[in-house]
Amino acid sequence: MRAVVIEKIGGPETLKISDVPVPEPGEGQVRIKVAYCALNPLDTHSRGGRIKWGVPQMPFVSGYEYSGRVDKLGPGIDAAMMGKRVASAGSWGGCGEYAVAPAKTLVHIPDGMDWQLGTVYFTSTLTAWHMLHTQARMNTGDVVVVHSAAGAVGVMTTQIAKDAGGTVIGLVGSPAKADYAKSFGCDHVLNEQDDPDWPKKVKELTGGKGADIVIDGNAGPGAPKNLQCLAPLGQVIYIGAMAGQAPDVNISGLIAGSHGVRGLVVYHAMAKTKGAEFKEIHEKLLSGKWKFPLNPPLKLEDIAKAHDDFENRRTMGRTLFTIGGEI
Repeated sequence: MRAVVIEKIGGPETLKISDVPVPEPGEGQVRIKVAYCALNPLDTHSRGGRIKWGVPQMPFVSGYEYSGRVDKLGPGIDAAMMGKRVASAGSWGGCGEYAVAPAKTLVHIPDGMDWQLGTVYFTSTLTAWHMLHTQARMNTGDVVVVHSAAGAVGVMTTQIAKDAGGTVIGLVGSPAKADYAKSFGCDHVLNEQDDPDWPKKVKELTGGKGADIVIDGNAGPGAPKNLQCLAPLGQVIYIGAMAGQAPDVNISGLIAGSHGVRGLVVYHAMAKTKGAEFKEIHEKLLSGKWKFPLNPPLKLEDIAKAHDDFENRRTMGRTLFTIGGEI
């Protein structure tokens, strides 16, 4: 089968399409005929050697987030799984024509949801939902600052926060991204590349109060600025480090501001709620009240450029690759 194999740590140019054996499901696994594969940040991090946990031994087939139809069952799997439309995030192999994944980790794509949305909606949407509701326990009237507001998590955070009665201040890195973020409902958009003193602007926009919640998937050396724009009892939630590791947090400063700094792995939050959030998420997406920022799918041959665009902050919304298509 055709697949993108990561053979060594390197840049996007190391990504090549190879011919590899079709995988076979083991105990508790199913094989999936892949329809679409999304570009997940962990795809770029694993290729670039920036993460170790959860990354298979090289060589391995890239693709952390994908959809498809179950076409073969491993030992111990209920026969009712055969032929089901499913999405996977957490098992590699989505950049190949077939992939195997543990059956218990799969999300069933609901009736009425198309393949492309079904591939990507749950990771970004669940992350946004849990940050605001499970962790931050957002209240009506809260001010939410969203880094990378033109990215998929940023766009979904904006819509969920607005739906909960909040005010959203989006942070972006270009005029085009500012327009994109506004189109999904941001009340205010600040270009943090042009204005490094953006925390002051947040204070001005909030009448001196500051933000109740800051959502940051970038971290990096500029992370301390998040605390400069927080209101008393406000909190920063980190979900990634696309800009590199953040400096150590000043504990005395947290005490002085009554501030909180937290991190999120969405699966921990999902274990707490046991899927109760899916009903609302499905209803809002299927009704069109929440619009997912999905770009037209690319060919697998475009994967190196897609990685390069993502790592150089040129991507808006979510990138998708056609593997088998509408199967």
